[in-house]
Amino acid sequence: MRSLDQARALCESYLPGLLDGLSKIPFEQREAAGSATLPVFRASGGPSLVIPKDYGGLGASPLDAVRVTRAIGAHAPSLAVATTMHHFSVATLFTFAESIKNSGMEWALLEAITSRNLLVSSGFAEGRPAQGILSPAMTATPVDGGYRINGSKKPCSLSHSMDLLTASVAVPAPGGGQQTAFLLMPATLRGITRHPFWGSSVLAGAESDEVRLTDVFIEEELVIPTENGPDGMLDDLQTVGFIWFELLITASYLGMASALVERALADRRGAVTDRAALGTRLETATQLLEGAARAMQAGDTDNDALARVLMARYGAQDAITDAARQAVEMLGGMSFIRSPEVAYLVAACQCVAFHPPSRASVAAPLVDFLDGTGPFMMNDSAPAPAAQPSAAAPQAPVAPQPPVAPQAPVAPAPPSVVASAGAPAPDRTIEPAPTPAPDRAEAAPVTVPAPRPQPAVTYSPQPAVPRSGERSGMTADDAADWDQASALFDGAEGIRLTARDCDLRYWFANVPQRTLRGNIVGYSPELVTPDFLHEPGPLRDALIQEVAFRALAEERAARAIGYIVACAPDSTTAEFYATQLMDETRHAMIFRNHLRNLGIDERDVAAVIARETAHDRAAILDPLEEYGMPIVRDRQDFLGGVVLLTILVEGFLAPSFELSERKWRPIDPRMADMEKGAAIDEVRHLAVGTSIIREHVQRHPDDKERLVALIRDGMRLWEQLPVSDQLTRWENWFQEGIAPHLAAIGDYEVWDGRRLVDTTPEERLQKAVEVTSIVHSTRLTDMGLGRALIY
Repeated sequence: MRSLDQARALCESYLPGLLDGLSKIPFEQREAAGSATLPVFRASGGPSLVIPKDYGGLGASPLDAVRVTRAIGAHAPSLAVATTMHHFSVATLFTFAESIKNSGMEWALLEAITSRNLLVSSGFAEGRPAQGILSPAMTATPVDGGYRINGSKKPCSLSHSMDLLTASVAVPAPGGGQQTAFLLMPATLRGITRHPFWGSSVLAGAESDEVRLTDVFIEEELVIPTENGPDGMLDDLQTVGFIWFELLITASYLGMASALVERALADRRGAVTDRAALGTRLETATQLLEGAARAMQAGDTDNDALARVLMARYGAQDAITDAARQAVEMLGGMSFIRSPEVAYLVAACQCVAFHPPSRASVAAPLVDFLDGTGPFMMNDSAPAPAAQPSAAAPQAPVAPQPPVAPQAPVAPAPPSVVASAGAPAPDRTIEPAPTPAPDRAEAAPVTVPAPRPQPAVTYSPQPAVPRSGERSGMTADDAADWDQASALFDGAEGIRLTARDCDLRYWFANVPQRTLRGNIVGYSPELVTPDFLHEPGPLRDALIQEVAFRALAEERAARAIGYIVACAPDSTTAEFYATQLMDETRHAMIFRNHLRNLGIDERDVAAVIARETAHDRAAILDPLEEYGMPIVRDRQDFLGGVVLLTILVEGFLAPSFELSERKWRPIDPRMADMEKGAAIDEVRHLAVGTSIIREHVQRHPDDKERLVALIRDGMRLWEQLPVSDQLTRWENWFQEGIAPHLAAIGDYEVWDGRRLVDTTPEERLQKAVEVTSIVHSTRLTDMGLGRALIY
C-alpha cells in the first residue's frame, strides 16, 4: 500500500533497523507482556525521534513523526501505543525548554535522553470515570528540600521499562493558593512500585500496569511550575503536549488499521469498487491526521488549534474503525479464524476510542468553538478527588495523559551492565555474553573521563550537635548490632547517621562488641568450611575468585581512604574516616584469611589473589583508581573523595556484597558471616558519607554543579566497566556448582518468598541491580544531588 510503504521508508531513514528488528520477533511475542520490542526501539535510537536536533535528537517534524508512528503501529501495535507516551512526555519537556518558563534543566535532560536512549513514562491524567483528564494524579507535601509525592497512575505505559517518570501535581504557589507543577523523577526511587492492572491480552506489550508512589521524596528543583491560560484554558505548553499526543496516539491505530487494509488489498478479495472504497476510507484518516500535523508544523499550536486537532482525531477515529471492520469483512471468516493477527488487529483498533478526551467530555466546548459563542476550553469539569492526608492542597488542572494498554508483570531479564545501575533503569534484555576465565582473558581498554578542573569548595563541618535520630527509627548503636542492624535489601539506605554519630568513641564502643562480637576474623568459631569446597569445581572457582577480588578491592579502598583522612577538614571527619580505614583494612584481612580456610597455604595467598584477580583488577579496579586517586591524592579534594567513595564505589558495590552473603549462607556459613559483618559496616559508611555531602550542599549550593559533574563523569566510567561480565561469570559458576547440593539447600529463601534453588543467575543479578538502583537513587536524592540521576 503506497502510503504505508512511504511511512515505512521514512521510519527506516529515522530509525534504521527498527522494522527489520521487529519483524524478526514473532507477532505474538511483540504483543505479549515482557517488552520484547522495546530493546529494538532503544537500539534504533527511537527515544530521540521527536527531540529537536538542537538537543541531540533526530528532530522529526510532526508530519514525519505521525508517519513513523503509523509504520510502527502496523508492525508492533503495543510498541506504537507505549512509545507515544514517551514522545508526549519529551515533547512537553522540549516545549518547556524553549519557553520563557524553562528552568535550564530541561536542556540537559533532553540531551541525556538522546545520548543514553532513556525511556520516559507519563503519570498525568488517569482517564477513568469521574476523574477529570486534567487533574493531577499525584499529591505533594512540602518537606525540607523538596516534596513527598503520593499517588497512583493506572494504567501507566512503559511502567516496567521506564527510566524516568513524569507527572503532574498541585504545589503551593509563590503568591498563595495552588499551582500545577510538572515532576521529573528517576523511576528507581524508593517508594515507586509496579502492580498488575491490565487484564486484557490486547496491547499487553505496552507495559501499562499501575505505578504507585508512596512517600517518594523529590528535590524541589525537579518540580517545574506550569500555568493555566485565561479563563481556565490550558496554557501554551500543555496545549502543545496535548496536540502531540492526539496526533501520535491516533497514528498508532492508523498503523494497525493499515496492516489490515494492506492484507485485504493484497488478497484482492471482493469487488474492485469495494477495495477502492476501503482504501479511500483509510486514506480519509491519513489525510485528516497529516493535515493536522502540517498545521502544527506551520506553528498552529494555540488553543483553537487543539480544537481542530481533536476534531481531526475523532474523524480519523471513525475512519479507522470503519476501515478495520470493512477489511475484516472483506478478508472473510476463514482469514479471521486462521490468522490470530487479523483478530488481534481488529480488536486493537477499537481501543482508539478509549483515549481521552472522550467526545462527550468536550462536546459543549467544541460547539462553543464551532458556532463562535466562545473559545474552546478543555478545562477540568469533573469533580475533584477527595483530598488525601498527605496532600498539600486541592489539586489544579494540568496536561493530560491518556490511558495506554498495559501488561502483566514479567520475570526480570538479565541486566546488560550491572555496574551501570546508578544510571536509572538499566537495559534488562541483553543476555550477558560468556566471559573467559580471568587468567586467560585480556582486559579491555577503558577510557577514563578526565576529571573536570573545577575548583573545590572547602568543606566546613556544621557545629557539633547532639546525636541525630534516624528516619528509619533505628538508633546509631542498633545500626552496629549484629542482630538488629538493617540490611540494604530491607531498606537500610534510609538510615541517617552523621560523622558526629560515628566518631572513634562510637566505633570502640560498638563495632568490636556489637558487630564483630569478638570474632576478629568475621565469623563465629563454631562455623566450619564444608569439605566439598576444597574439591575442584565451579563452586570452589566461584568462591575463590569472589574472595580474592574482595580482598584486593577492600585493600585498595583502604589505601584510598588514607588520603581522605589526610585531607579531612576537622577532627570529627578525620576520626570517622580513620574508623572506615580500619573497617576496610579488616575486611581485606578476613577475606585473605578465608582463602586459607579454603586450603590455600598462607605463603601462596598473595600469588593466588594476583592470579585470580588479574583480569578484573586491570578491567575494573585500575580504571577506578586512575579516576579517583588524582582527586584525593593530588588535589586533596575531601568532598570529591567522599562523593567518589560513597556514591561511585560503595553505593554500587554494597548491594552486590549483600547478595553474596545471602546466596552463600546455606553453603559456606563462614563466608556469609564475613559478608554480613562487612555489610553492617558499609551501611554505616554510606549513611555518614551521605550526611557529609548533604550538609555541604545545603551550606554551599554553589558547589552543587561541580559535584553533579563529578558524579556524572564517574557514572559514565562505571558504564564502561565490565562488572556485569564479572558477576555473570561468578553467578554461572555458582549455579553450576550448587546442582549437587540442592537437597541440602532445601527451602532456604535468598530473599522473602524466593527459594535460592529456584533462582537463576540472571534473576539474582537483576535483584542486585534493582537494590543498587534504589540505594543509589535514594542516597543521591537525599543529598540534594538527584539531578545527577536523570541527566
